[in-house]
Amino acid sequence: MKLLGSVAAIAVLCALTTAAQSSLTGKWQGETNNGAQLVLDLTVKETILTGTLTRDGQSSALSDGKVSKNTFTFTAQINDRTEKLAGELAGDEIKIWLERQGSDRAIVLKREKHK
Repeated sequence: MKLLGSVAAIAVLCALTTAAQSSLTGKWQGETNNGAQLVLDLTVKETILTGTLTRDGQSSALSDGKVSKNTFTFTAQINDRTEKLAGELAGDEIKIWLERQGSDRAIVLKREKHK
């Protein structure tokens, strides 16, 4: 019986983790604190995050992307500088920030609705 309970608990945990990760997949839009338009186009496969970051029309492929539950990290080129970013998923919004600035400077991006 204990084994059955453990297997069920692991299955529920995996389902919740997979749901959070798959809900991160999609296009997210918002504006930086300086007024720059920001778009993240994300894809998650297991714990790997890929995609592009577009800031005022300039795109950069994401690298070193990782997802853990509802948080994620990645590296991208912003203004000819390699930046590490972190973020957190909360429903149809994500908060992202430059790791060097901390989460106090987070900006909110909203999921792009399908037309």
